[in-house]
Amino acid sequence: MTRKDDRLRHFRPDERMFAERVLDWADQANRQYRSVLTPFLNPREQTIAGILVRSVPDLNAFFDGGFQEAERKRGRIVPPYVTEGDHGLTFLSLEPADRISQLKHPDVLGSLLGLGIKREVVGDILVGDAGCQVVIATEVADFIRMQFTHVGGLPVRMREISRNELQPPEIPTRTVTASVASLRLDAVAAEAFRLSRNKAVTLIKGGKCRVNWKTSDDPAEPVKEGDMLSLRGYGRTRIGPLLGESRKGRTQIQLIRYL
Repeated sequence: MTRKDDRLRHFRPDERMFAERVLDWADQANRQYRSVLTPFLNPREQTIAGILVRSVPDLNAFFDGGFQEAERKRGRIVPPYVTEGDHGLTFLSLEPADRISQLKHPDVLGSLLGLGIKREVVGDILVGDAGCQVVIATEVADFIRMQFTHVGGLPVRMREISRNELQPPEIPTRTVTASVASLRLDAVAAEAFRLSRNKAVTLIKGGKCRVNWKTSDDPAEPVKEGDMLSLRGYGRTRIGPLLGESRKGRTQIQLIRYL
């Protein structure tokens, strides 16, 4: 087994193509002795990139999505003593031309992708009452400024803003207390998404569940405090503090449901 194969075997088959891409970026940074900028990565991809890059002696990876809580971030793979370069982020503000209509995340993303650009050049889309803000890759900023005039059929006005003007919206949540037989994924997912355990098992085995943005098809996978669970069609829930055991030996947990 080659060293490359050894590193790739730690990831799921559906993650290995991305992992190979990361190794290519790392090799490029190492051979050319310059920083390499990645596209926008989701949190699971950021984890994979960080693990693989830091497995190469003296290489490091830093991630930036415009604000601390950003979900999608660009990575910069850096050899030792190289400090030049930023993360290539541009920030745009959009508002409906009529100042009345409301922009929605799926419509904004769909209209951007309708221009023929890839999802990986678009970061977080922050929807507010008066419009929305979009983080994009600087290399496509001029193209988007020229071509992006409508969201759906709605005319929009656009202006470039600074990082400090970003206004991440507060995501509403509801915290509930639940009692589970164990910290198995199927047991916690059933409570998190208000499903029967059999239904949760079916969805998990069907590849519909992610733990910390990693697909899990094993109902018996153990989960822990702080893990983020997502179930396609049902939303997201974070596992909060463990609250001890009940008299019947069941585990009491907090679940933070994203509304």
